This record gives sequence, C-alpha cells and structure tokens, in this order.
Amino acid sequence: MASHGETLAGQAATWSSGLRLVDVPAPVVDAARNCILDLIGVSLAGAHDPLCERVAAHATATYAPGASALLGRSERLSPVGAALVNGTAGHVLDFDDTSYTGIMHGSAVVFPAALAAVQHAGGDGRRLLEAFIAGSEVTYAIALLCGTGHYFSGWWSTATFGIFGAAAAAARGLGLDAARTRMALAIAGVQASGLKAAFGTDAKPYMAGRAAAAGVEAALLAAGGVTGPGDVLENSRGFIQLLNRGQGDAAALCRLGTTWRLVDPGIFFKQFPVCSAAHAATELTHRLMERHALLAPDIREVVCEVTPTVAISLVHDRPQSPQEAQFSMPFAIGSILAFGSLGIANLAPHTLSEPDMRDAMEKVVMIRDDSLHDEHAPEGARVTIRTHDGQAFTDYLGQPTGMPGNPMTAEALRTKFLRCCEAGGVAPAEAERLYRHVFSLHTAAAPLPAAAGQAASEAVPA
Repeated sequence: MASHGETLAGQAATWSSGLRLVDVPAPVVDAARNCILDLIGVSLAGAHDPLCERVAAHATATYAPGASALLGRSERLSPVGAALVNGTAGHVLDFDDTSYTGIMHGSAVVFPAALAAVQHAGGDGRRLLEAFIAGSEVTYAIALLCGTGHYFSGWWSTATFGIFGAAAAAARGLGLDAARTRMALAIAGVQASGLKAAFGTDAKPYMAGRAAAAGVEAALLAAGGVTGPGDVLENSRGFIQLLNRGQGDAAALCRLGTTWRLVDPGIFFKQFPVCSAAHAATELTHRLMERHALLAPDIREVVCEVTPTVAISLVHDRPQSPQEAQFSMPFAIGSILAFGSLGIANLAPHTLSEPDMRDAMEKVVMIRDDSLHDEHAPEGARVTIRTHDGQAFTDYLGQPTGMPGNPMTAEALRTKFLRCCEAGGVAPAEAERLYRHVFSLHTAAAPLPAAAGQAASEAVPA
C-alpha cells in the first residue's frame, strides 16, 4: 500500500522526524497554539476530578519521579506516568477539542505525550510546538487513511489513532531519527485499541491517558533499540487489516506537510463540557429561549431532531452519573432550561438529583432524522420548543460555535482558558502567565513555566 518501497509508518516517520517549525505555515502554528492553550486549560480544570485523583495516585505509586510535570499538581514523574495522568485530565471533562478527521479528540492524547517527552529531554518551547504539530498531523493522517467507518464500527478513534500521534509526538520531542521514529510507530501500533463501549464511564478518559502513555513508552523503547513491525499499518495482520477491514487510503500519508489537518478541516473547540454531539441542539435551545423570551416554566417540550452521528453518540436518555450525563441530550438541554447555562459546575453529581433538573430533562425528546445528515455538519440539529400556551418555535443549526466553519473568537478562547484555570484553583496571575507563555512558545526556553498551573492550594509560598 505504501509507495516507493517505504512502509506507511516509514513515510510518517520520515516526515515527522524532520519537521522544523520554520517550515510550518503560520496559520498551522497559530492553530497548534490554540490547541495547546485549550488543552492546558481543560486539563487544569479536570486535574482534581475524582477519576484524576485515582489515576494520579496510581501513577505516583507506579512510576518513578522524573522531569515531566503533572498539570495542576506539584508532582513530577517519569514521562510515561506524566502522560497517563495528563491525558486522563485532558479528557475527563469532555471539554477538549475535537476533529472530524477520524472523529477524535487528538490534542488530549498528543499534547500530554509531547509535553512529557520534551520535558524529559530538556527541550524548549519550540520543540514542544514541533512535537505537537508532528504528532497531530500524523494522527490525523492515519485517521484520514482509515476514514470514519472505523469509528462507526465501534472503535474509539481517539485511542486507536491517537496512540500513533502520541508516539510521533514523543519521538519528535526526544529528537529521534526517522528509523527510530518508525519503530516507535510500530511499537505503538501493535498496541492500538479502544472500545466505544467505554462511553459514559471512567474508562473513556482513562483510555486517552493510556494512549498518550503508550505512545511515549513506545518512543522511549525505540530510543533504546527495541523494534517492532515497520509495516504495522499495512501488514496482512496489521492495523488496517484487523481494525479497519482492510480498507485504507495510503495517499493520506503522502499529503503530510502539504495538507495540514490542523487547519483543513480544522479543529472544533468546545463551548460546553459535554460530547460535541450535543452542542448544536444545546446552543440552539439557548438561542431560541433568548430570542422568544422563554423561561423553563413556559416550555412543555423540546424536540431535538438530530443526525445519525448525534443519535449514535448520545446514548443516555436518563443519566445516572456525570459521565453518563456528558452523553445525554436531555441533560444538555435540561441544563439550559433549569440553569440557563451548561458549564463545568453543572457536572457536579448532585445536579442530576435536583428537582428542577429532573423536571427539565423530562421535557426533552431526541429523534434521529437521517435526512439531516450532512458531511459538513455531521452533528447538526433541528430544535422545536413547544410552549404550554400552544406556540412552537423551530430553528436548525449545522455548525455550533467552536466548529471551524463557525469558530470561537480569540477572546472567547481566552475566556474559556481563564475560566478553566479558575475552576482548577489556579490563581489569576498564574493563569495570565500561562496564557502569555503559550503564545510565546516559539521563543520560550522551557515548554512550560515552573509549577505551571499548580493549584493555589498546592503552591509553595514565595
């Protein structure tokens, strides 16, 4: 399937190991900075989630101390342990970015791997940008190679594709050459896994952390001379054959460095901490209520007609936990009705048992409508609000705020970052310092400031 006698992993390795920031178009660098900023923010907000506390406790007991930071915490671990913790924290709130290339959360896996490896190797901010861009583009190229059928067959592409991006990012962060980067991808590829059965459980964010950690470990093993099947993607018993029914477009890897997936099709930054499938209907409900001056007591029913992608993703009509709530249309819409907003605070366990929330959720109906399918708006929705006095208000939204076709403003991204820092207990001055640092990474001596994002309660007095 590969051209010129080079394996697919070899093509990816040759390109990613040679990536230099000077060769990356400015819009791609800007997109990478936005991804890094957003991922740091949501990681800090989630760093002390109960699941993250358990994963951090496991990691500190399992992995040796090292140079790689745990975001929002004072500990530093070996790079594999740090990637595990940070990858879990980055996805635990489901507030991290999404790409429709492969339908995956790329940054939640790639950035923790890049950061851990660069800090382990003593690299600078420029190296972090290079590692993140290399890993992101490799993971999205493999996602494009396999197509969306992989996701719809039950594989969780964030983990299955993400592990390749994590390995490429870590290899670039460690400064590996093409041959050893190829082995890193090979070692990572034979471990690739991730089942969508995990949706609505702790295992889903853990898998993001596990993929990041496995990618870093693969790069470290390759650096030490460990080998794997260099044709792991196209081998008759390899990734494409076993996990993608033998279907793959090899040209996707040939376009590395020509078509940049960080900008084409671009990245979806979330305004709500729930599955992206709920965003269009949630934003539209809020918009209709404001437009027509509706209050929750006025509303008899909210009908959400959705695409197949949305219906497949939002599987919990009556969620029993915050994790299930993140995959629930009634929860997302109910939060708008009951509280007027949907933010991190709404994910508190007690929210689901509040009478106003339970009443609001009972008003929400989700209906799959295959005629709404649109490849440019795969998670669009039509919302109809019916009132007790017989009125009905309807509208359609294909691209909610945050999608590449309807992007967040720079100020909105900054506001989200600062609010996430606040939710994570980070002092305002430290949050501002982090914000400035991300946008000067290309000249920064370190990938992150010392004690970056450490919660105020953990900070060491000056």
